[in-house]
Formats: sequence, C-alpha cells, structure tokens
Amino acid sequence: MKLFLSKIFVYFIGIFFLLNLISFLILENLSNSEFYKPQFIKNYNERSEFDYVVLGSSLGLTTLNTKEIDKYFNYSGLNISMDDSYLNSHYLMLQHFYESNKKTKKLILCLNYEDTSNTTYQLNNNDYRFLTEANSKYISEYFYQMDSNYFKKLYLSKFFPVIGVSYYNYEVFFPSILTIFNKKKHNKFDDKGNFLYPNNNPEKVNVNYKLEKVKVKNIYFGKIYNFCKKNNIELIVYQSPVFGKKIVYDNLPKGVQFVNHSDLVESDLFYDNIHVNSKGRTFCTLAFCKELSK
Repeated sequence: MKLFLSKIFVYFIGIFFLLNLISFLILENLSNSEFYKPQFIKNYNERSEFDYVVLGSSLGLTTLNTKEIDKYFNYSGLNISMDDSYLNSHYLMLQHFYESNKKTKKLILCLNYEDTSNTTYQLNNNDYRFLTEANSKYISEYFYQMDSNYFKKLYLSKFFPVIGVSYYNYEVFFPSILTIFNKKKHNKFDDKGNFLYPNNNPEKVNVNYKLEKVKVKNIYFGKIYNFCKKNNIELIVYQSPVFGKKIVYDNLPKGVQFVNHSDLVESDLFYDNIHVNSKGRTFCTLAFCKELSK
C-alpha cells in the first residue's frame, strides 16, 4: 500500500510539474505577442516616447481616435485603454506603460462617472490580461490586493501558472496558440490601440439632458494624478458622451484641464447609452482636438 501511495504521489508531482511547464510556455508565448493591451504596450517597438496616451475603459478605447488626433496636431500618440476596466486597472496600466520603458508628455484620462465616485475596489473582468506579467512586483501586488477571495488565483499564478491558465483557459490558451502564427495579432484594437463600434443607425430622438453632479471619491484617481505630477505628465481629464445626462464634477484638482463631452452628441451618434458609434467617434475626436486648440 505504501509503495502504491508513493507511486501515486510521484505521478501527481510529475503531472503537476508538467502542467506548470506547459502553462509557463503558454504565458511566455502570449507575453511575447501583442494580442491583449498589456502585451501590446510591452512589445510596441515603433517608439518609446509619445506626445500623449489615451487611458480608460471601453469609453477611452472607442471615443477618441488617436490616428485623427495625431493627424490634427502632428502628434504621435497611443491608446492604452482596456475595455471592461475601472480606475484601479487604469492606474495599473499606467504603471505598466512606464515599467515597459515608455513615456508620455500628456495623459488623456477618460472617466466613467460612476466609477469616479466609487469607494470599493476589486479585480476587473479583464485584469487577467496582465497574467503574463504576474512575476512583476507591481502586478503581483495588485492581484493580491484586489482579489477579495481567499484563494487568490491570479496572484498564486506567479508561483503556479497552471492555476491562471486553467481558470482562464479560453482567454489565455487559444490566444497563445493564435499568436504562434502571428505575433502582431490584436484583440479588437488597431495598430494604435483604438477600437470602434459600428454605426447601428438608432432612431434619432430629442433628449432632455439630466444634470448629474459627481464627486471624485475613487482613490485611484488621486494615484493617477500623483503619478502624473511625479513624472511631469500633463493630465487632461475627459468625460465622454452619456445618453441623456450632463455630467458635472465638483472637486477635480485645480489646474487639471477638463474636457466635458457628456452632453455633446445627438442620439444618432450613440451605439448604446455610454458608447458612441463610428460617426460619433469622429465627431467627438474632432471636437476634442478643437477644444485642446483653444
């Protein structure tokens, strides 16, 4: 019986080691690609210093087109926004941008007004995309702090990569296989980090805008603000369009430029209640450029 149990234990250790080795190779291959935004930033090699970057959730990803901003100002910018994320993830992305030996003169921070007043913080749905860099101190600390569960799967993947790969198998394994054949393949963003929603041609309706007063309470806004001050980055805060609402912030830091497009566009330029469509993106980007030109 002891011999049998010993063999079972040896087999278990061997299989566990093999699965971790395979998982490590999967993450290593994905890490060397540009599939998700963290890997895109890390491996972007066209330049390392930018005139500006756009940072936010899907609002930043889909509202401001860096190609049009570049053309308007003769700038070189990059969209480092990641969908389904909030200010804590934005701060992590900004850290990751600088830890990847990239720099920017300006940061255009696109706010989600509901998140800005939030005081509770947790892992966001797409934070697993940083899994390939779990050995980096700032990322592993983020995973540990943000995961409220006793079993911290993303943090523990630093030691046992099979945990993260098995849990996020569809989001990690298949992209890793795809990038074997194309390291430049991107997940729903172009070569400058932008994404757009199609023109769904909604019915045009008259909107009576409701005033929404928002107080900045999210500590990660302050962390981003302090990061910009420390690294001599000009911070520009941007509020993208919201259907039926005019957003007003009453405690933004003094000296921070604020571009408020919450009530800028008509209903036919929306894809849904908080995202503009392709035409809306063009309209907002041009309006943003004109605002900065003043």
